Amino acid sequence: MKMRGSDYQNLLMMVIIVVTVAAAARGEDGFVTWGDNYYTTWGHPALVINKTSELHLTLDHKSGSGFESYKVYGSGSFNMRIKSPQTKSTRVITSFYLRSKSSRHDELCFQILGNEDAYLLNTNIFVYGEGNKEQRFRLWFDPTKDYHSYRFLWNPYQVVFYVDDTPIRVYRKDQDIYYPSVQTMFMHGSVENGSTVNPKEMPYTAKFQASKIDGCATEFMSIEKCFGPQFWWNRKENWVLSSRERKLYVNARKVYLDYDYCSDRKRYPKVPQECKSYG
Repeated sequence: MKMRGSDYQNLLMMVIIVVTVAAAARGEDGFVTWGDNYYTTWGHPALVINKTSELHLTLDHKSGSGFESYKVYGSGSFNMRIKSPQTKSTRVITSFYLRSKSSRHDELCFQILGNEDAYLLNTNIFVYGEGNKEQRFRLWFDPTKDYHSYRFLWNPYQVVFYVDDTPIRVYRKDQDIYYPSVQTMFMHGSVENGSTVNPKEMPYTAKFQASKIDGCATEFMSIEKCFGPQFWWNRKENWVLSSRERKLYVNARKVYLDYDYCSDRKRYPKVPQECKSYG
C-alpha cells in the first residue's frame, strides 16, 4: 500500500518524538537524569524540572537543602551549570563541590556568594584534613541572570577550577605538599544560610543543570583504578594548562582575584608551602 504524504509526515514525526524521548532518558541531551545519579541528602526535597534538565534547591527560614551523587569518583572532569538566587544578603551560599567521606577530609569547592555590590565566587581546597585555602574572585557576570558553568578537572597531576571554560585556579601535585590523590570523592550541591539572611527575601531558589559525568566511578577505597590514560582527563595534554588556557588563567587572576590566602601575611606570616603550585 502506498503511503500518502501526510501519513509519511505523521510517521516521521512519531519516530522523531520516540527517538528524542529515548535519548533524553539515556541522558543524550547532554544532561544527566537526576534521580539516577543524585539524591537529596538534607533539607527540603529537591524539585526536579522535566526529569533531566533542571533541579531546584530551596533555602527558607527553616532550612537550606543539598544533594549528593550516588557514585564515588577517583578522577574526572565534573561540570555543573548553576543559576544562583538573586539576593543582596551577603551569606546566601550556593555551592558545588567534591568531597571525601573520611576523617582525613579532601574537598574541592565552588561557593557563589550573594553581595550588595557584586556577586563573589569563593573557592577552597581541603587536603588531608587541612583547609582554609580560600581564593575569592569577582565574577565578570551576574550569576543570577543565566546559567554558567563551574567545572573541576581532577587528575593525578593537577586540579583546575574552571568558570565558563576559563581556568581561575590551579593546584599541582608536588612531592612537598599533600595532593588529593589518595581518597575518592562524591559530587555535591547545596544552598544554605551562611549567617545573615534577610527573611523578607525568602525563599531563595538555586537552580542546577548537571552535564553527563566525565568521571571515573570506582569503589570507596580503589582510587588507583582511576589514574590510567584510558580516561581522557588523565592524558598528558591535561597535566598542565595549554598555552591558551595559561593566558586566560593569568588574565583572570590579574583582573578578578579579590582575595588569596597565599598573600595574606596576617593570617599566614610564612607563605604556605603549596602556594608555589599555583604558578
